[in-house]
Amino acid sequence: MLIVCCGPDSYRAIARAKDLEQAFKQKHDPLGRAIERLSFGKEAVEEVIEKASGASLFSPKRFLRADGILSSCPKNKQRALIEALSRDVESIVIVSVEDEKPSSAILSAFQDVPKFILNEYLLLKGTAFKTWAQEYARSQGFLDTLVIDKLITLHEGDCWSFSNELIKWSAGADPEFATQFEEDSVFEIAEMIMKGQRLGYESLLIKGATQLELTIYLQQCLAYVRTLGGDVQGIPPFVVNKMRHLKVQNPEIALASAIESIILQRSGYLDDQEALALMI
Repeated sequence: MLIVCCGPDSYRAIARAKDLEQAFKQKHDPLGRAIERLSFGKEAVEEVIEKASGASLFSPKRFLRADGILSSCPKNKQRALIEALSRDVESIVIVSVEDEKPSSAILSAFQDVPKFILNEYLLLKGTAFKTWAQEYARSQGFLDTLVIDKLITLHEGDCWSFSNELIKWSAGADPEFATQFEEDSVFEIAEMIMKGQRLGYESLLIKGATQLELTIYLQQCLAYVRTLGGDVQGIPPFVVNKMRHLKVQNPEIALASAIESIILQRSGYLDDQEALALMI
């Protein structure tokens, strides 16, 4: 069985893949011995072809997470991959998260694979996003409807942003502060600082930097350096795309400064404002 989760709403696509893995574990493999997470793209294609040909020593059923195998599959490997996916559809489940919906040509090539399921996740708007957000908040144990409704208004259509802000709110951040710095989000301000724009520093100096903003800045620097090096596994696709378009001078120095300032701040040697100054 091949299940593809794709579409512009990468948050829900990835969440669906995680749910499928959890459901498999609960039903067939409580110890997780027959669950494997393979490489990404072309490398995963080779691994799927190899692993689909052998039996598992631990379970009659297996689960393979192999992202990007359709969109990244070389044409000279398509036939071998299709044969591998068609060989034992009852005992092996292969889940692939694709950044975009595979092209018509790719879908046509794989249409003969038995039990091929395509889950496409389009961006939610209006009532559909509100319903999803309310259900997600309840599933996470968040019941403050006033805050939830405000976050829905501020982040409509962006499941990643909504979930991130909900986490920050649950950790004790002020919803007003966590969602908006006047006109710029905390992530936009972090990117301005990374690019050396004084407006970013001034925004935090006026508002007052906290450990939350400093941590987000560190995360953004790390995401940028990882994206430059091609290590994007686990980074949301929309973040990867954004980082690829940023122009940051000396990103390694920016990351080192962020790490140093966080360590010194958490060790009690710097307050929040001094830690911010060290990043400049």
